[in-house]
Amino acid sequence: MKRATWFQVTNNFLPAWRVFWRSLLQYHPRDLFGDVYIQCEEIPELPEADDRFYYRPLVLNRYRSWPAFERRITACYAKIEALELQGYDELLVLDSDMVCTGSIAEIFDAPGPFVGVGVNGSANPRKRFNGGLWIARQPVLGSSGVMDAVEQIGHAGKIFDKCDQSALLVYLESRGIVPELLPCRFNLQIGFAGYSDTRHIYREQRPDCRILHFTGPNKAWSSKPPAMGVRERWRATWELAATGQQLTPADVPEAA
Repeated sequence: MKRATWFQVTNNFLPAWRVFWRSLLQYHPRDLFGDVYIQCEEIPELPEADDRFYYRPLVLNRYRSWPAFERRITACYAKIEALELQGYDELLVLDSDMVCTGSIAEIFDAPGPFVGVGVNGSANPRKRFNGGLWIARQPVLGSSGVMDAVEQIGHAGKIFDKCDQSALLVYLESRGIVPELLPCRFNLQIGFAGYSDTRHIYREQRPDCRILHFTGPNKAWSSKPPAMGVRERWRATWELAATGQQLTPADVPEAA
C-alpha cells in the first residue's frame, strides 16, 4: 500500500500548517502519512531532514474565472487536483486550518474509493461531506482530466452551493461513486458549535474529537479584528497547540 498525504496551504496559513503537522506527529508515526505534498503559492520552508516532502504549485488564476463557485474559497477548488496524483494506492487530503486532538489512524480502515466526513443517515441523503479531510483510492485516485471535468461541471451550473466539496461530490456522482462517511469527530468544525441546527453534532462528537477544524474566515491565530469573538473563544486551544503541547478533547471548548 503506497500512501500519500496532501495539504493545501495558502501563504497566510503556513504557520498554522506547521502547528497542525506537529500536532499530527504527536499522535502518529511519521510513516503513517507516506509522501507528503504541500500545495502552496510559494515554496515553503519544509521540515528539515525529511526527504519525503514535495512541493506542488497553487495557481489561483485558473479558478477565478470559473462560474458557479464561491469566490471567497477559490483556492479550495485547487485541492481537487490531488485526485490526479499518480503512483499511489491511497491519498489523504487535509486542510491546514486544523489541529489534531487524537489518533486518526482508524480512518484508513474505512472502505471504498472515496471517504469523507459527514453525518450518515436520512438527514444527509446525498452523503455530503466537508472538504477539509477526505481519502481517495483507485479508481478515483490517479484519474487524468479531473480538473477539466470539474470545470465543465461548474460551467454547466451543477454546483449546488458553490463550495469545493460540492464540486467534488458532483464529480464523484458523475463517476457513480458514493462516498463512505466517517463520524464528525474526525473533522469537527467549530462552526457546528455556533448554529442551533448543528450544535447537537458538536456536543456529541466533542468528547472524542480527533481533529478540530477552524472553519470560517476568522481564525484563532489571526491578528485581524475577530468577528463574533472567534479568536477569543478558540485562542487558548490554539495557543496550546502552537507551543507544542499535545491537545486532547478536553482542550476543545464546549458548545455555548
